[in-house]
Amino acid sequence: MAGRIRDDDIQAVKERTDLVQLASQYLTLKKAGADRMVGLCPFHQEKTPSFGISPSKQLYYCHGCGAGGDAIRLIRELEHLSYPEAVERLAQQAGVHLRYEGDSPEARRASARRQALIRANEQSAELYARMLADGREAADARAYVAERGITPDAIVTFGIGYAPGYPDFLLRRLSQARDLGPEILLEAGLATRGDDGTVRDRFRGRLIFPIHDLQGHGIGFGARILPSDPRAAEQAKYLNTAETPIYRKHEVLYNLHRARATIAKSGEVFVVEGYTDVIGFAQAGIENAVATCGTALGEGHFRQLSRFAARAVLAFDSDEAGARAAERAAEFQERFPSVQTVVMILPEGLDPAEFVAKHGSAGVRDAATGARPLVEYMVRRTIGRHDLSTVEGQSRAVADALPIIEGLADPVRRGEYAHLVADLAGVNESSVVQALDERRGGPRAEVAADRPRRMSARDRVEREMLKLIVHDRQAYDGYASRLTDDHFRSAAARKAFAALRETGGDVEPIAAGDDEKLSALVSSLAVEPLDGDGSADYASSVWSRLQELVLKQKSDLLRMQLQKLNPTTDEAYDELFAELVSIDGDLRRLRQGIRSAV
Repeated sequence: MAGRIRDDDIQAVKERTDLVQLASQYLTLKKAGADRMVGLCPFHQEKTPSFGISPSKQLYYCHGCGAGGDAIRLIRELEHLSYPEAVERLAQQAGVHLRYEGDSPEARRASARRQALIRANEQSAELYARMLADGREAADARAYVAERGITPDAIVTFGIGYAPGYPDFLLRRLSQARDLGPEILLEAGLATRGDDGTVRDRFRGRLIFPIHDLQGHGIGFGARILPSDPRAAEQAKYLNTAETPIYRKHEVLYNLHRARATIAKSGEVFVVEGYTDVIGFAQAGIENAVATCGTALGEGHFRQLSRFAARAVLAFDSDEAGARAAERAAEFQERFPSVQTVVMILPEGLDPAEFVAKHGSAGVRDAATGARPLVEYMVRRTIGRHDLSTVEGQSRAVADALPIIEGLADPVRRGEYAHLVADLAGVNESSVVQALDERRGGPRAEVAADRPRRMSARDRVEREMLKLIVHDRQAYDGYASRLTDDHFRSAAARKAFAALRETGGDVEPIAAGDDEKLSALVSSLAVEPLDGDGSADYASSVWSRLQELVLKQKSDLLRMQLQKLNPTTDEAYDELFAELVSIDGDLRRLRQGIRSAV
């Protein structure tokens, strides 16, 4: 691990970085005074510019959401980088060589080895690209690229290349470099050693797609065999770099280093399976697409996406394999609830590249708007495989669907999907809830019967909050003072909360009171078990979700009011707009807090 970056090098990075030029890569700035540039804030939605930069002080500040800082802070927030990553990114752009304090000899050797592996990949990429552009052996590759509709500009942007069929293309050319001998190529996954001890190039007779890390360093390749190759029927269509010290396929997403800024700004990412799918999206103007590198979408990929995206649109092939790939992602997406994972349904027989070529970016975005949440997609597919015309078929459909929703941590989602299962299978919802409760820890039929038959998502969260402050004294002490009438939409819930506040959380005086409805409600809250484990973290998650719903409701109401006003003539507009900016800022910070706690 590298040591601490020297202070004088950090200062050099700041001095050589022009904040105006840096910010101009992400937004349009206009001069608004002798020492002020303004533009629309990249951190929140606004119509009137409130984001300003002082060129002389090299600082920025947004009067709408309160974001502010220097160049390092700006790129950290825009691209979700750690402090060292931000400094290293700016240093690379500014031409500053960074020095690190406290490096051990072992750390320096490991760093040098890593740099050699990166250099081997990047020089190989240059050789492959040159071969595709000019090599006689690459005629079929150039024809295939043209047939797939990949433009010359995209070839350059994505560094597409070609590895010729002979076994020592890289070995002969890179061996001229003193530190890029066969051992480095073997370690970088660019060469292999046969049973007879002979070292050969790993990629031969294939179209090459370079793969990069988040900083844009070359770390590996995906290689496609050409359809015209005589070996095409007997060899794998794609061959990828094997695991190396710098390339871990379960953590790497193709094109993320290019797409990260667009993803962070829009909050949305398209996840596809093929390199050409990403390129097809990019050519259509969709710059927030990434692909897995020859492996299923897994935990490491979700961890990367959670740094930048709030919504992941899975745009896999429309065949059965694509459907199974989407379903495999469900195992991991539940561990990253900050990322809403949805499935974009493609017409039968089309892959994402073909779909965008036929329907354009507008068609893709329309399909993404109608994308189904991953769990809903799985539930519908599972139940749709059964014959629902018989009781036995309905029973099997429910039994197969229950494991999908059983593991959902959010009780609101769990309850809503139980209703969906019942609706799709054509059975009574109470029987699905009872079966689900039994799978989660034993029969709870009596409790289930006491619950309201159908509750909205907001009602369920409100009820869970009331149950928490009834069940747990610490929860009452922690949240009762923060709760207001705004947190409860129904008159009954507000009345129950007011009574609990009057008694200091003591249920007995309310249960023994003359108001029978209030007594029954509070008693049911005390008897009904919590939908979660009752821990401090669970209580915090329920409070955060309730607060999020309240703020979202206020934000939506203000937007509706503003739409009816003229910003030029109505005096109330500015006051309401300022209130909206404040609430949206609170909502954004709350969601960021929820995401960082995951």
